[in-house]
Amino acid sequence: MLNKLAFRNARRSMRDYLIYLVTMTIISALMLAFNSLIFSRDLKALYAQGGGIMAAMLCLVTFFLIFIIAWLFHYMIRFMLEKRSREFGTYLLMGMKRKEIRKLFTRENLLIGAAALILGILPGLFFQQILTAIFYHIFQRAYHLSAEVSGYGLLMTVCLFGAVYFLALWRNRRAFKKMKIYDLLYLDRQNQMLRRKQTKRSAVWLFLAVAYTILFFSFLFTGSFNMANVWPMSAGLIVCVYLFYAGLSGLTAIRIERQGKGIYKGERIFLLRQMASKIKTMRFTMGSITVLLALALVGCSAAMMLSDYQNKMLETELPFDVIMFSDEKDDDFARQIAILEKEAEPEALRVYRVYENGSTTVNDWLRENLPYFQNKSQQTENTGSSEYFDYDTYMKLSDYNALRQMLGEEPIRLGERQYLIQTKERLKDSFQRFRKETGIEAAGHSLSCAGIETIPFAQSGENGADYILVVPDRLANSMNPFYSLLAADLKGSAPDGLQDLLADSKDYENEETGEMEAVITWGYGTNEIITMAATVMVRDNMMGEMRFVLASMAYPLFYIAIVFLCVSMTILSVQQLSDSAKYRFRYQVLSKLGLREREIGRIVLKQLASYYLWPMLMAVILSGILSIYAGQRFVFYTGIPTSALFYYGISLLIFAGVYLLYFAATYTGFKRNLF
Repeated sequence: MLNKLAFRNARRSMRDYLIYLVTMTIISALMLAFNSLIFSRDLKALYAQGGGIMAAMLCLVTFFLIFIIAWLFHYMIRFMLEKRSREFGTYLLMGMKRKEIRKLFTRENLLIGAAALILGILPGLFFQQILTAIFYHIFQRAYHLSAEVSGYGLLMTVCLFGAVYFLALWRNRRAFKKMKIYDLLYLDRQNQMLRRKQTKRSAVWLFLAVAYTILFFSFLFTGSFNMANVWPMSAGLIVCVYLFYAGLSGLTAIRIERQGKGIYKGERIFLLRQMASKIKTMRFTMGSITVLLALALVGCSAAMMLSDYQNKMLETELPFDVIMFSDEKDDDFARQIAILEKEAEPEALRVYRVYENGSTTVNDWLRENLPYFQNKSQQTENTGSSEYFDYDTYMKLSDYNALRQMLGEEPIRLGERQYLIQTKERLKDSFQRFRKETGIEAAGHSLSCAGIETIPFAQSGENGADYILVVPDRLANSMNPFYSLLAADLKGSAPDGLQDLLADSKDYENEETGEMEAVITWGYGTNEIITMAATVMVRDNMMGEMRFVLASMAYPLFYIAIVFLCVSMTILSVQQLSDSAKYRFRYQVLSKLGLREREIGRIVLKQLASYYLWPMLMAVILSGILSIYAGQRFVFYTGIPTSALFYYGISLLIFAGVYLLYFAATYTGFKRNLF
């Protein structure tokens, strides 16, 4: 009998809380898809190439998401307990044992959880195939869909999903044990015990929250954050989100009490009272939803940045098929050339030198004027930094034109007393200022700048760090050779492992410290976000590694964003749908007052819109400022030709689509429950 009752109640709960069931199904499907990637045989070779980064990142993200999913399960089980508390209290009054009621409620929820887990298996396997196909597309390899089922991935999903679900049930069982009949009968009214004066006083929190938020973002855009204050102030921003809703409820109550202008116009008083009551009883929940939505939008924007960088900038960061650095001034790269000729087919080779004349004019100007150095709050003496080489770096015009030919560029010409600046696109404006403010001298002559070139040129420690000055060969011959380089253009693709072979032929890395040991100070440039700097770079070998690293960061961020969004929308939707029975009486009163069904439907739409609007509006403001700021920094420090608004705009469109789907489902269900 108990089993039949549990099955009937579970089926009714699945119908009443369909959105919750769908969200749990989506979460279980995503968990299965991403967990299967960790153990997928199709990706083992790619994992070996990426050093297990993807597996480690997915495990870390899954562990982090468990807490959010546990919160959702605990919240929903507790919510269902509150909604059915009178039913359970009635069971006790009728003589049913408390233990039997606990078993009944537990079995009902186990059936719901098991249904969500089973329903998520097929979509999860489908998502896994999509993710695997995307991975192979990233690495430009063919992939054929297969019906592989990862046993370990399925086992990991069942264990994690089951453990979190059982934990949520156990916590609510403990709470249920302590409840008396009175507690059960009035459990759904416990949030209504807030005192009126307390609510009115709380209005001040709204103004404090807004003031602190303005202060936080002023610190952000003025560069006032450091390691000592960034974490406490970030925690304060999260607290302010919760205080905002406490203040909003109080401010709404004050406006209703003072009967402000236009308050009785149309259905405004009805909607204001509904909103004030709902925010008052759910301010902590709405604050949590806002934080989750903001984090999801920021995470999605960050994933968009990494994906865009992968699509647009990897090719420009690795312009040469092979380029090698040597700290020896006259290195002929004989061993490396022999390896290249044995393992690959060099179409063109160029061994050349970078020169110095003892000056640090350019380095000093950059250290004084680039935002990179101005933002390093802990750096007191720029001269000790290793972003740049010890001296300004120069290159012969003949070598520069030979390298341009490898890249398919036209040669350039210089006058006897001219020089050219070759730099990264993101630094072009800075060097425009430099050429106006500062002069260059070489071999006793003052040189004039013939122009600035920004073609991709391997300038993160190879052909200079951030820049190199190109001068006529005659002037370079009067300078001191600084270090040597080898650049090669290969026929076809480089074989796997070529970079390791070349690196082993001249290893600069200290085995104990992992740091580079060279005769000269090696500069790596000022790329703050993603730095591709190495003494040996083989384009085809590094491209795969970098794609894997970027994908290993982007995929988990998308995973987090989707789960956060689904959790937030589920709580918003279920709250409104569950309250529709309580609101039925209020809307029946409106109907008796003469409002038609269409007019009541319009009021319902406004009520739901206001309830959905506040968390989304707050999340959009917070995440928008953070994402656009991060996007601006990302664009500046990587040189990617994309607007900072692009990343956030795409993320917002995706979220708006999902948001509207949940809203439409809630509106439809709400109206169905009313009429």
